[in-house]
Amino acid sequence: MRRRVLQGCLAVLSVLSLSLSCARPADADPLPPFQLEPVALEARMDACMAGQVGLDEVLMGWVKIRTGEIRRWRCWSLKHMMLDNADRNAHNPYVHLVDFMRCADEVISYGFPRPASNPDYTALHKQFNGTSGLAIAVINDLTGDVVTIYTVGRDDQWSACANSL
Repeated sequence: MRRRVLQGCLAVLSVLSLSLSCARPADADPLPPFQLEPVALEARMDACMAGQVGLDEVLMGWVKIRTGEIRRWRCWSLKHMMLDNADRNAHNPYVHLVDFMRCADEVISYGFPRPASNPDYTALHKQFNGTSGLAIAVINDLTGDVVTIYTVGRDDQWSACANSL
């Protein structure tokens, strides 16, 4: 009996070890000094919205480990997300800022590339809640800048995106 329990435990541990060793490594890391620090990001965003920094100020950034490509989310993109809303609701990263950071990180790190409306752009897609939720980060392929980040369906579903499996 004791031997069977030990064999069962060893089998479970070997399956767990195999599943962890097959896990997909991260494709992107935050650019220094842009670690996922919500207080620092909110301060940068506030300075951007108040006009205290230039439009090209980097708010968040990533480097793709495998390719060395750099992705930057700049002040002008935040202003576009918040203010260019004549035909849509604002894409508000202030709503659950920590979840916005995690969602943006996941979309930019793992999002599936799709064509965007502009031929110089790529839309990175991340589905969540099965297929009912979708987060999109649009990247300018020429500069590496993040043009916009948003969710489809309901606005600002950052928490659902960040907490999905």
